[in-house]
Amino acid sequence: MENLALATPLFDLFGDEVIIQRRSFERRPKRRSAPIQEQVQLGFLDILEMSEAQLEALLAEEVIDDDYIDWIRGYLLQMTLRQILHPQVSMQNWWDGVIWMLSDEDHPFSFKICCNAAGADHEDVREGVRRIMRRS
Repeated sequence: MENLALATPLFDLFGDEVIIQRRSFERRPKRRSAPIQEQVQLGFLDILEMSEAQLEALLAEEVIDDDYIDWIRGYLLQMTLRQILHPQVSMQNWWDGVIWMLSDEDHPFSFKICCNAAGADHEDVREGVRRIMRRS
């Protein structure tokens, strides 16, 4: 049993960093933001609907780099898996998350690509979520 735990990389679904930040009472440094007219807020659906060419165009700008896209992939993966496992999520949101998780598509923000960016095997993550869903 111990060998199995050491052989597979741990996938932190709820993020220790998030818990540590919530329990911390230290003041966080203020972030300086760019003027509002320069900021562009991309929504979840905007990113999912982008073509490869549009993502490459964003990469050409110096605002988004590979590390940031990997972070977005990891964030998308964690939030969607939380959504699937949380008991108070609406049926529509739950179903959207399950369909995304079970899909074998290859696009910039597919389940497989997001798992690979997080350093996890998509089949192992998928099977782990299925086991948790069976228990609930």
